[in-house]
Amino acid sequence: MTPMKFVAPLTEAERLTLLEARDQGPTAALRRRAQAVELSSRGYRRAPLADLLGVHRETVSGWFDLWTTQGLRGLYDQPRGGRPPRFTPAEAEQVRLEVEQSPRQLRQVQARLQERLGKTARRQTLRRVIKKSMAGAGSVAGARLSIGVMRRRFGPSKSA
Repeated sequence: MTPMKFVAPLTEAERLTLLEARDQGPTAALRRRAQAVELSSRGYRRAPLADLLGVHRETVSGWFDLWTTQGLRGLYDQPRGGRPPRFTPAEAEQVRLEVEQSPRQLRQVQARLQERLGKTARRQTLRRVIKKSMAGAGSVAGARLSIGVMRRRFGPSKSA
């Protein structure tokens, strides 16, 4: 039998904080972790929580440890490593302007970027940089428009 592991009873402020994170947290992962901690404080055990949330019970145990040591901050996703971006934010803006200027002449855009920035970029990289710059630009309608603009400029994505 596995040892019992649970979250100690919560204060009213902690409970309200977890309920708010569960209901309005910015990511699904945070909402799920907050729910697990809150349910554990009400007596739910690790194995049923893990089954309910579709994770291993050791994952739930890790969430409890994070809550105990770091509070709500521990339930947020931590930054992860990965390949550094090819372009700095300033360079990405320059890429966006270059593509906007010549959307149907990407080879020329690539040549100008090589000349000005000393960096090469495949068509797919240009597409990703433009998509990222448009993502922060506004509403759902704007995002749909942006996708349509990208399809006209770059053609359909490889996955489509």
